[in-house]
Amino acid sequence: MHDVFGDLSPRSLAALEGAQSRRTVSAGTMLFLEGEEGTEVFRLVSGSVRLFRSAPDGREVTIHMVAAGDLFAEIVLFERDTYPVSAVAVEDSEVMVIHRDRIRRLLSTDAFRDDFLRNLVGKMRFLSQQLYVLTTMDVRERLIRFLEVRYGRHATIASELSKKDTAAAISVRPETLSRTLSALEADGTLRWKGRSISVDPSLWDAVDRDLG
Repeated sequence: MHDVFGDLSPRSLAALEGAQSRRTVSAGTMLFLEGEEGTEVFRLVSGSVRLFRSAPDGREVTIHMVAAGDLFAEIVLFERDTYPVSAVAVEDSEVMVIHRDRIRRLLSTDAFRDDFLRNLVGKMRFLSQQLYVLTTMDVRERLIRFLEVRYGRHATIASELSKKDTAAAISVRPETLSRTLSALEADGTLRWKGRSISVDPSLWDAVDRDLG
């Protein structure tokens, strides 16, 4: 996952460190609500956070599953003063919190602004690539790609996400994901039991063949 702060200069990182505070949140904790005044920007250190919007019929529509290293709610720095989505911790998580006014003061300096915007553009490019990948892949390919990007190519994965959350993350319905998992289990390439996912090496080899 692209880390928006990963390529900041040491000087910019030091300035940012002095502007942020660490916060621990329990699973189920709301970090902010859709429509609230956007006073803080967040970076996920560990755990998982779900961004969602409320549909007219009351359903929660997942927009994005935030992964460790991701910056989120940064839209309040530039485009609007309220949060366009709600954010809830999917599991016990740790976040760095930066007040909007403090980061705006940092952005008033040329060196930090250029550094920050260059990294933000990198994040936007990464997300654009991910969107393209997801819209051109079938459900099986989306799932494999998601597991690879989030956890790496391992034989055993301990998923902190439920199957329902994973379905939301790859933009499919839970029952569609269930059918795909059944097919993968039937051919012996992937088995998901509880929060443990067992992956046969041939599944990663298939990814390489598809890319080739």
